[in-house]
Amino acid sequence: MPPTTTASSGQQPGKSGRKKGRRARLIVLVLVLAVIGGVAYGGYWSVSTVRASFPQTKGSIELEGLSGPVDVKRDGYGIPQIYASSDADLFMAQGYVQAQDRFYEMDVRRHMTSGRLSEMFGKGQVDDDEFLRTLGWDRVAKKEYDTKLSAATKKYLQAYAKGVNAYLQGKSGKDISLEYAALGFKNDYKPQKWTPVDSVAWLKAMAWDLRGNMQDEIDRALMTSRLGPKQVADLYPDYPYSRNQTIVQEGQYNELTQTFEQNGSTENSGTTGTGTSTSGSGTSTSGTTGTSASTSSSTSSSTSSALQSQLSGLYNV
Repeated sequence: MPPTTTASSGQQPGKSGRKKGRRARLIVLVLVLAVIGGVAYGGYWSVSTVRASFPQTKGSIELEGLSGPVDVKRDGYGIPQIYASSDADLFMAQGYVQAQDRFYEMDVRRHMTSGRLSEMFGKGQVDDDEFLRTLGWDRVAKKEYDTKLSAATKKYLQAYAKGVNAYLQGKSGKDISLEYAALGFKNDYKPQKWTPVDSVAWLKAMAWDLRGNMQDEIDRALMTSRLGPKQVADLYPDYPYSRNQTIVQEGQYNELTQTFEQNGSTENSGTTGTGTSTSGSGTSTSGTTGTSASTSSSTSSSTSSALQSQLSGLYNV
């Protein structure tokens, strides 16, 4: 080799650096596209899953088991008004509509009543399940259903459960609620059919939840030894069921004001809610509506002072 000749690998200076730059840009581009694709898919998944769980509020639904047509109309707040020609149809429609609106909540609560939250949410709920099973709401509900409830009450509970299960039929968890879709990332839980006992068990849980008036109940019991029935009734008036009925026999949903008028009458010119029927035309013989829980009662300041004095005396006995 001549003294002035130098050895070379044949690679031009700077070429290796350009290759590394192109590779880095390619990696960044792939990552950006992956992020965009992930966000787009996540958005599509979220929107489609949320919309899939929305209740049907227009058109007609065929339900096997109804003896006649049932109309479901929702007011401006989305509260359903149900019109049916029989009690069984009314309760079945109620079950269907309520499952449409909030089955995930219903499912969580029935797992609560039976101490089976860990089935849905994992071993972190075992301690809660142990406490809830000790309370035994589910056991008491089963016993009362078998031995205490009348045939008519069982019939209504069965019709309600039938309506709930009619909504669940053919649906996966993600079709029912977004929460089930999210729960699918954690486990393979699948919603089960609703039973009449599930409804009774939740009444037990509600009784526990509403025990906050325990002191009022004690006060009321103590008053009966010093006050007459009328005085006690004035201080603790009954709920006005005759005025604020859950199931009414008159009145109608007003499509113009989107409210229920208990003593009113409107032209049935159209529907703004879900018409649930097997055949024939819609009817409006009965319905359910929200009720007002407000009552009016007042006592004078002197009566209040006397009451406190009476209670103090009773507790000191």
